[in-house]
This record gives sequence, C-alpha cells and structure tokens, in this order.
Amino acid sequence: MADLFRAADLLVRRLLRILTVLLFLVLALLLATNVALRLTNDLATVLSERGYSIAAEAVRGIIPIGSMHWFDEIVEMCFAAMIFYGSASLWAVKGHFCVGDWISPRIRNFRAGSAYRLMIALFGAAFMAVFFRYSLRLTLHSTELTTVFQIPKSLLYSCMPVSSFIMLVYSLADCLREGKALLRGSGADPS
Repeated sequence: MADLFRAADLLVRRLLRILTVLLFLVLALLLATNVALRLTNDLATVLSERGYSIAAEAVRGIIPIGSMHWFDEIVEMCFAAMIFYGSASLWAVKGHFCVGDWISPRIRNFRAGSAYRLMIALFGAAFMAVFFRYSLRLTLHSTELTTVFQIPKSLLYSCMPVSSFIMLVYSLADCLREGKALLRGSGADPS
C-alpha cells in the first residue's frame, strides 16, 4: 500500500511540475507573440505616417494579425493555473515559504517539536479545507462566460479546487506523519 502511495505521489509531483512548466512556456510564447505583433503594427504605422504606405502595407501583409484581442483571456487562464498548480507542486515537495519554520529547530524536546509541527500541519490542513470548500463552491456556481472565446469561467476557476485538494491531501499526510512521530516519541525522524 505504501508503494502505491509513493507511486501516486511521484506521479502527482511530476504532473504538477510538467503542467507548471508548460503553462509558463505558453505564457512566454504569448507574450513574445504579442510584443512582436505590437512592434510590427507600430512599424507599419510609422511607415504609413512617413509616407511609405507601400512598405507599410508590405509589413502588414507579412503578419496580417493586427492585434490579439483575445490575449487577456488566455493569459488570465494560464497565469491563474500556473500559480495554483505551481503552489501545489511546491506544497507537495515542501518547497513553499513557511513563516513558522524558524521555531521548529529551536525546540529541544522531540515531543514538543513534533507537537508544534503537528499543530502547524493541522492549521495548514484547515486552511486548505476551507480554501477547497469555497473555491469548489465558486467553480460550481459560476455561470459567466469569457468575452471573446465564450469559455465558461468555471474552467478558469477549476485550478483552485484542484490545487487546493492536492494541497489538502499533502497537508493531511503531514498531519499523519507528525502524529505518528509524536506517538513514537524520541528517536523518530522529525522530517
């Protein structure tokens, strides 16, 4: 059973990492395309204003798209998904920022340190449970559509309950691990 959990953990971590990198690459490509289109449009405008209308039409003919009016929708979707899935990826490997982490190494008594880490894990799990509940509610009750592509906003919001559920599962696993360490007493692995 433990091997199954380890395999699922490894799969989730890899998927989150790949998804985050792909979303970043899509955002970078969209940004580069948007900048190139704006520069091309500006070049054509400058050429047209200076009396080089044939050259301006040639530049517009090379890249016929004058603007990406749909740019904001796709960037919003990709950026939100990248942030939430990236956060879940960091949460899974304990790479996220932790304010209270400076206290744990200073606690000399193993049981007290384990109880402290259990309390922190319980707070994290409680936050993720609340976040999951309300983000799922927002996603399920959303009826709006995006302006250009008419994509349901619930698709945009879906990254929140999915990522918060993943973080909740990892938080509960942390609670179990710290609870076991607390019950075992000294000599157990505090990580």
